[in-house]
Amino acid sequence: MDEAYKLELERGSKPLHVSIAEQLTAAIASGQLAAGTRLPPERQLAGSLAVSRMTVRQALGELERDGLLRRVVGRSGGTFVQEAGAEPGPAGAQGLSAALRREAHAAHAELISADVEPAGKRTSAALDLGRNERVVVIVRLRLADGKPLAVERSSLPVRLFPDIEDMDLAGSLYDLMDTGFGLRPVRALERLETAEARPSDARTIGAKRGAPILLVERIGYAADGTPVEFARDRFRGDRTWLMVESPQVEE
Repeated sequence: MDEAYKLELERGSKPLHVSIAEQLTAAIASGQLAAGTRLPPERQLAGSLAVSRMTVRQALGELERDGLLRRVVGRSGGTFVQEAGAEPGPAGAQGLSAALRREAHAAHAELISADVEPAGKRTSAALDLGRNERVVVIVRLRLADGKPLAVERSSLPVRLFPDIEDMDLAGSLYDLMDTGFGLRPVRALERLETAEARPSDARTIGAKRGAPILLVERIGYAADGTPVEFARDRFRGDRTWLMVESPQVEE
């Protein structure tokens, strides 16, 4: 990490991994941590902040999923601040949702619910499930600068992720899918559309009924091609933007 930037943990009411993620996000957004900067090893970060390695791993996992960090394995590997235009590697399925969260500086998620229920018709088709198969539906609130940005609803097949609803879902969901079950999404098929806010959106993200919402529907695939996640993320239209650079402009 750049010697000009020192990470100092502010201990308050927020979970420690959230505070770490928020400070790193702000440092990346402001340029204090430049693209390509290599962060210290987890053990060193944990020691300097007087927290556990798991706490540091949760914070880094969230930022990796959001496309702010990338992890490289091998002798010259480590955790690096993502460079503009860099291709996402096998560690994460970066796509529309991650890009929207990154542009809005969304730092962490809060768990709303995690329930097992029968898969509906659309979920069954997306995850290639049979009739009457069950899924774990994980609903989380994504915050940016401490304010609600999006509600994320991920459905995972129970047969692939047994009892995941009883695990710690406050950190990176993709890290948990990887370390607990070896089924991390490495690519995603996503679709973006506009929609109107529903009454439930007022309760979760504070959007007025009928206000514009950005809906991102995603199917995440493991390395062997198995569909492991069907997600529908609803973003506040007034707090979300996406910048795209095109290498060539045509009429």
